Amino acid sequence: MRSYRQCIFILMFVPSVVVMAQEEETAEDGMEEKKSLEWSGNLDAKFTFFHMRESAPQYYLLFPFNKPSSPFLTQYRLEPYLNAEYSTSDLGFVLKTHATYFGDSDASVNILEAYSEANLSFHTTLQAGKRVYNWGKGYAFNPVGFVNPVKDPENPELAQSGLLSANIEYIKSFSTGPLQNISFLFVVIPASGSTGNRFTELKHTDLSFRTSLLLWNTDIDVLAFYSIQTPKRIGMDFSSNITDNLEIHGELGYSRNVETFSIVNNLVASNNSHGISTLAGFRYLHESNITLIAEYYHTDFGMSTAELEMYQRFLATTTQSKNPLMIQQVTKINQMYFHGTNLSNDYAYIKLTYPEPFEWLYFTPSVFSIVHLADKSFLLSVTLNYKPVTNIEFILWPSLISGGNETEYGSKAFQQKVELWMRVFF
Repeated sequence: MRSYRQCIFILMFVPSVVVMAQEEETAEDGMEEKKSLEWSGNLDAKFTFFHMRESAPQYYLLFPFNKPSSPFLTQYRLEPYLNAEYSTSDLGFVLKTHATYFGDSDASVNILEAYSEANLSFHTTLQAGKRVYNWGKGYAFNPVGFVNPVKDPENPELAQSGLLSANIEYIKSFSTGPLQNISFLFVVIPASGSTGNRFTELKHTDLSFRTSLLLWNTDIDVLAFYSIQTPKRIGMDFSSNITDNLEIHGELGYSRNVETFSIVNNLVASNNSHGISTLAGFRYLHESNITLIAEYYHTDFGMSTAELEMYQRFLATTTQSKNPLMIQQVTKINQMYFHGTNLSNDYAYIKLTYPEPFEWLYFTPSVFSIVHLADKSFLLSVTLNYKPVTNIEFILWPSLISGGNETEYGSKAFQQKVELWMRVFF
């Protein structure tokens, strides 16, 4: 335990020592180093039209007591993003922020990333702060994303909040032989203050590790995550270009002591289990410039079809009771135990993108679908992206949901929605 604590202390302390040493060396040598400061960002104005599914249990949870008079609702919000990057020859700092504004009484600001970086000799980099990790090769799902933010399959490219951590990475390239590149990344994740007083026990610090190889033009990662509070995990992934137009990828993760939840006799039942999560997919670029992405995702930790139906019946029975106390309890249960983006075991994802069809410049349409393979419910979305000038982008994004009230997608609060975005960059 003593050596374990010393390792963590050294990893957290070394970046500041290195920075101080580099600054002193620069001052002593009197050498000028190149510095750069770049600001960027964008403002998203988003208007959304909803056609609500008034018979869905999730709709009752949104409006348990003051039900709207019409199933047609709208929402308008502003989302400004502001980014800054400062760098020298050996040091760097990254700041990314995001805010959401519905009105003067409903607004929030979040720091997505804020970390410093020191490039050392011997192919080594140190980072400390809040950073977004992107482990795994999947587009819509990441079974080995042990330190990633939770990805939304409906919008995988959405900017997410990072993880407070410190890491050290070693990268080495080779000019000959089948092994072209190798890297080792070690991450230390301090525990957040669970008691509200900003202090936590050292033993609650999490550790994660990734080894990456570029071997025979195939990217391979081996990953591990250690914690005494959350499930321990190991996994691997790969990505390989079979031809110039076809890439295949896959992920396999194994987790121990994962707590899962279900509804049994109208009560929440928990169970600890071991199991795997897998992903297999490909990306194909047709000669017409159409890109096809397809993925299959499976996890042992989702609810079965019978468990999902029981959960939906539990929501429906409770919300239709009109009992305020019961509705408050089921709302809390839903938020605590069943808030994930995917509740079941097996999903398919498919997306088609066609840039500038019919020679329509700056216009990119795409269509994607997520299918719950067991109950056959699905989400179907079309995205129409138009960027007439460099700093302005318009997005029209209609979505349709299909499925019965006891299916995963059919139980959502809306059955159709249309989003209109205006995005201005600077």
